[in-house]
Amino acid sequence: MAGLALLGLAACGGGGRTAPHTTDPVALPSPTGTKQKMSERNLGYTWPLKVDHGTAECRKDNQAVFTAPDGKTYALNDRARNAGYRDIDPLRSSGDDGDKVSLGSLLSKTLKLCRAAH
Repeated sequence: MAGLALLGLAACGGGGRTAPHTTDPVALPSPTGTKQKMSERNLGYTWPLKVDHGTAECRKDNQAVFTAPDGKTYALNDRARNAGYRDIDPLRSSGDDGDKVSLGSLLSKTLKLCRAAH
């Protein structure tokens, strides 16, 4: 049942993947600060990026950003984009249907870091 729910989420917003490297995700611990390491191991089918890990962070004014293994930081939401962070689109994976995989799951987890900080 959980697998079906994940498939539904992956397809929502475009571009689900039927064959991620991780098919049995490892849950993230509850956030305790504004930064958290995340990887494809945590999000499985809904992991939206070409890199397999990085650090999600909530910065001032609820700016959701993702720092890739190469140290470059990307905007996950409009607040971060408007603050000057680079667009994450070049880092996004395409799903089986050719559309970009939704950032929804990664963004949702990152915004929880904003709530943990307050």
